[in-house]
Formats: sequence, C-alpha cells, structure tokens
Amino acid sequence: MTRYNFHTHSHYDDGSQSLEDMVKGAIDAGLSAIGFSGHSPLPFENEWSISKKDYPEYLAEGRRLKEVYKHLIDVYLGLEIDYIPGYSDNFRAFMEDGGLDYCIGSVHLVMKPGSRRREDIWFIDGPREGYLEGIDRIFGGDARMAVEAYYGQLEEMVATQRPGIIGHLDKVNMHNREEVFDSSAPWYLNAVEGLLAAIARYGGIVEVNTRGIYTGKSPDSYPEARVLKQCLKRNIPVMVSTDAHHPEQLLSQFDEGVRLIGELGYTKMTTPFFEAAI
Repeated sequence: MTRYNFHTHSHYDDGSQSLEDMVKGAIDAGLSAIGFSGHSPLPFENEWSISKKDYPEYLAEGRRLKEVYKHLIDVYLGLEIDYIPGYSDNFRAFMEDGGLDYCIGSVHLVMKPGSRRREDIWFIDGPREGYLEGIDRIFGGDARMAVEAYYGQLEEMVATQRPGIIGHLDKVNMHNREEVFDSSAPWYLNAVEGLLAAIARYGGIVEVNTRGIYTGKSPDSYPEARVLKQCLKRNIPVMVSTDAHHPEQLLSQFDEGVRLIGELGYTKMTTPFFEAAI
C-alpha cells in the first residue's frame, strides 16, 4: 500500500515539532511522500496559525528540505488555508506568491452571514465550551443557523477559491455528539449535498481526515462514511490524511481510513500528485 501524508503541522503553527522532524518521521515510517500544510497566516492574532513574521521562514525551510531529502522522499510545500469571508486572502495569491505546490481549503472560523465583524466569527475547532458559547452568542442559540452558515461558507470557498483539497468537510460535527443538532435531519443532509454538488462541479479532492478518531474526539473520520458514500455516487475523488501534529501521528488510523473507503467502493486514492490503488 502506498502511504503518504499531505496534511501535517509543525511548530510554525499548532504542531509540536520542526518541519525536518516531520520529514525524518515520514522517512522512518516508510512514507513515499510528505506535504507541509501549516495553517495559513491570518489578519488577526491567534495561537494556531503561522504568523506573518514567521511565514517567509516557513517557506524557505520547506524549500530547503525538499532539496535536502529529495533522494529519500518526495517533499511538497503547501498550506492549509482558512476561508473567512472578508478576512482571508485569495487562495491563488497564496499559491503564486508562496510558490506552493498545493493547498488544503478548510473552514475553522465561521462568519455569521451578513456580518464582517470579528466578534461574529464562530470558532468550531477549540474547546467544546467555546463551540457552544458561539452558537448562543452569535446565532442566538440556533444551531441550525450556525451549521448552515458553516456549510454555506465551505460552499462559497469551493466556488470562489477552488482548493485542490477540501479539508475535514464535516468537522462541524466534532463537538455535536448528536446533542446540539440532528445530523440525520433533512436540512442537515441538504446542506451537505449542496456542498458536495459544488465540489463535484470543479473536481476537488475530499480529504478523509482521521484525526478525530485517534485523538478520541470523534468515533468517525471527517467526513463520516455516510457522506463518503455520497462522494462516491458523485465520483468525487478522495484521499486519506491523518492531520498529523507530531511525527508519531503521521500514520495514525491511515490504514483504517484506506480500508473504510475501500469497503465503501473506492478503488483508488487521489492526491494532487499521484493516484494510489487501494
């Protein structure tokens, strides 16, 4: 089986090790390729994205490692770019200005529709208390409104930015636990279908992200099997990622993710650079 990882983080953002540590870990684990996908710089202070000050160093180090290790492993330089209406930079500009090989388009910060205020951004990926507080404060306790805003923002990202990879597309479920909203409700399924239709129109790759499973935050991958079945029906290509924040996580639940998509009917994994049989 071909093993790779194009969703990784380092000490430049919210990971814990250097880019070189991640490469060495990938070589030790027998990966054929590794990609750097640090969280893109944002126009406001936070604790988890690459700072604008450190971004040139991130790019330079990524290019250096591509050259140093080119005879041992394929190394690719990318970003996980957050899409926030009114705040985030154009994905194409990031790609061209940084000389990037690829990008992952993700939504962690949901802007309340009609607003551009920093105070109206809902952070879905922090502690559960903040997730719940955001629904109450920003959306008046209306979870459906909040979740539809999340999928609407993803759909807008896909239509306007066309990222090569769509990251953890149903991560809004991470803190749900079927307590905040019903993920089998028609309105929820319609929101997912709208996003998948947008992805299918331009041919983006859906990431099967295993991080929630091995960190104990979710029993399912992002997206879950039900959504992946709909991806297959629409002929949307998929790839497995572990969203590694440490070298030891580079293959965490990777084989299980491959087995899942194989059981659903996929015969290959598709990355921006190659295809691999399952």
